[in-house]
Amino acid sequence: MIEVIVAVDVEYEGAVVAAVSALRDARVVRRPADETELLALVAGGTGHVVILSRWFPGIDADVVARMRDAGARIVGFGDDEALFARWGIVHTLSPGSDSARTGTVLRDCADAIQAPPRPADPPRTAVDPQRTGEITAVWGTGSSPGRTTVALVLAHLAARAGGRTTLVDADTVSSSLTPALGLLDEAPQLAALCRLVVAGAAHDPDLVADRLVEIEPGFEVVTGLARAERWPEIRAGVLTEVLDRLAARAERIVVDVSDRIDPDDPYADPHYDRHQATRAVLDRADRVVLVATADPVGLQRLVRRLESDRVQRHRDRLVVVVNRVRASAVGADPEARIRSVLSRFAGVEDLVLLPDDSAAIDAALLVGRSPVEVARRSPFVRAVEERLLTRLPGAALRPRARRTGRLRASATMTS
Repeated sequence: MIEVIVAVDVEYEGAVVAAVSALRDARVVRRPADETELLALVAGGTGHVVILSRWFPGIDADVVARMRDAGARIVGFGDDEALFARWGIVHTLSPGSDSARTGTVLRDCADAIQAPPRPADPPRTAVDPQRTGEITAVWGTGSSPGRTTVALVLAHLAARAGGRTTLVDADTVSSSLTPALGLLDEAPQLAALCRLVVAGAAHDPDLVADRLVEIEPGFEVVTGLARAERWPEIRAGVLTEVLDRLAARAERIVVDVSDRIDPDDPYADPHYDRHQATRAVLDRADRVVLVATADPVGLQRLVRRLESDRVQRHRDRLVVVVNRVRASAVGADPEARIRSVLSRFAGVEDLVLLPDDSAAIDAALLVGRSPVEVARRSPFVRAVEERLLTRLPGAALRPRARRTGRLRASATMTS
């Protein structure tokens, strides 16, 4: 007997239940109300097959990925085969299918060989034909080490070096890219892109482009959450697909993420984890830039972070950056002292040191512009260009022509 969970929109639920009930070898065991109940049923091993509609309350790519990881066999219900294919759903049923057709699809799905769960750190291939852009995550230790400033300057310089670059604010704790660039914060574009993915419309490049803010030709920004309490809108599976869509249209994607990676409460519902966005970006990135502050507290935090299991997972693509290097915080010859400390306590020999240049950074924040525009010759900007930009994949591109003004084209206002 095939036990079936029916998770479709109300309009079709009665017809689907009737079609399944007419079969001798299948029966409906549950009809969940939303994605939370559905995930709980799948995690508990209830049912052999789930009949799932894209319009079922709360369903999106992330929920489907979690169901598949839990071992669910899924039949997509509706005329959305392209969307189901992107979600990894092979078996589908069209509205109006009779009992015979329903039974055939259910049996095929129930008998299908189930793929093993994904490993914790999926193998990375050298070439992905569906992606062109390289993704760089700018991560950091706690206590504001200047992560957003590093990400902004790095992305802006990468754009001017040649090749379209998109800067994404994926900080779900304290988004700060929008005020740093003097942009309106009423329309968090990252949330809008996530909704495009959920709606199955993110494959349209024009719709994606409408939700980006162009700072200057070749340099685009995806604004983050204006209010931190909206973090449930940024789910891991959906965010990963957003990055894939952005990487399909740009040579480089630079993502600013929160320093937090672990759930706030280890006993909380794992389906509502505030910091899943940070982990998703780190897992998806081709390069991870870890930023710390050049003072005793910041260096201690960096050493502890380097010892963590999370860093060990990304060690082969990690670039360690120590920001705000100054003699007043660590003593004379600060660069030599910092290198000595990290070599002794963390075994790190290869790192990037960025000088403290608060005057240039403050001047840029005051006018709401990138430091690359306000203080192109500042020691900090030059250090990012000479020491950090060269660490990115494909950094040696032809410089663009000199910019002659700012665009700051307004993106579609979608709250």
